[in-house]
Amino acid sequence: MGKIELLPNEHILATVNGDCWETPMVLEQVPGVYTFTDQRIIFQGNGLIEKLRLKFEIPYEQISYIEPYLVVFFPTGIRIWTKNRKQYRLSVMKRKKYMELINSHLR
Repeated sequence: MGKIELLPNEHILATVNGDCWETPMVLEQVPGVYTFTDQRIIFQGNGLIEKLRLKFEIPYEQISYIEPYLVVFFPTGIRIWTKNRKQYRLSVMKRKKYMELINSHLR
């Protein structure tokens, strides 16, 4: 996994393995790692070739709202809607914990 470059005064709060099911650019399941900081959510997809891995970040200030959803029939999904109407679908174990973390940083 590539090294995460933190912003000034940014701190990592949690790191968890999970899947990305949708971004504005990708509509398929991509396994990887989520890093939750006090400023943003960072996803780094798995893969052998660094340049081809899916990577994205969502600053909390850009999030309009989040909601739970079922991934197939598993209660692991978090749907994120940004203020510019983009949608992300995350999947992590202990979804409630990460939804609370996200909600605690929304403005």
